[in-house]
Amino acid sequence: MEVLFGSLPEMLDFQRVFLQTLEDRIKSCPNFSNLETPGQFKKLLLSLGGSFLFYADHFKHYSGFCANHIKAQKVLERAKTDGAFKRFLEAKNPTNQHSSSLESYLIKPVQRLLKYPLLLRELVSLTHPDSPEHAHLTEALGAMEKVASHINEMQKIYEDFGPVFDQLAAEQTGPHKQVTEISMAEFLVHSSVVWLNPLPHLGRLRKEPKLTLFVFKRAVVLIYRDSSRTKRRLTGSRSADVDAFRFHWLIPISALQVRQDNTISGDSCVWELVDCRPDGAGPPETVFQLCSRFSTHTRTHTHTHTHTHTHTQSCTPKHV
Repeated sequence: MEVLFGSLPEMLDFQRVFLQTLEDRIKSCPNFSNLETPGQFKKLLLSLGGSFLFYADHFKHYSGFCANHIKAQKVLERAKTDGAFKRFLEAKNPTNQHSSSLESYLIKPVQRLLKYPLLLRELVSLTHPDSPEHAHLTEALGAMEKVASHINEMQKIYEDFGPVFDQLAAEQTGPHKQVTEISMAEFLVHSSVVWLNPLPHLGRLRKEPKLTLFVFKRAVVLIYRDSSRTKRRLTGSRSADVDAFRFHWLIPISALQVRQDNTISGDSCVWELVDCRPDGAGPPETVFQLCSRFSTHTRTHTHTHTHTHTHTQSCTPKHV
């Protein structure tokens, strides 16, 4: 159910608030149903643009649902092999209309989000370029296009790394599994960092190997992807079947520590990400020495001026 519906309750709560805002705007416009001239619409258009601007970031509630949509379709297809579930769906849609199918309902939030920029773009085109409402709607359009771009990025992340996330969650064992699923609805941020102490048994890696770091509400995931192997796989060479994901690791938030290193060079910062879960007879913690480079841009770039190969752990890495 979580895979199918994910953050749907939060989306529904927000949509109710947004709808109420739009209805309040209409109520504040006297004789709305009798408006005839462009001038009479100015106040309403300004209010409409303001509503989208104010709530633009809230539409990011859709990102996890949209990113999980492909996975939800696969889960639904598997679920339909269960006779009882299939009969339940048929009872809810006796005429077998596609518009009344669960698949159709699941795509509706995705379609709704894509329609908002189209609506705003049409309104912008119908307003005078020098008018206040044109400027306001243009700003609102830009904000909603950023939301669409963010959601496209989330979908791309899931397309590229979703199978790894799923396998990491499946690999969690024991009666007290801390992370049962890695959902894009819980995704917070990702970045690229230089890995200063790569595991010896990974063999020879490229200079300054980079880990992709994904932060979720319940876990942090580290992935090393060999870009050269990815290229060979895409070109269909003899190594096409070699998995480009050479290393992946999941740390539950409850077992996570972050340590600041005193090594700072320019805009580079060395730090440690620590998995505090004991690994059998091994050391009580697993330490990843990382280096990040920060710039004035919103994205984090990585670089290092230090080549450290001090391995503070000897756990066996997992492979996809």
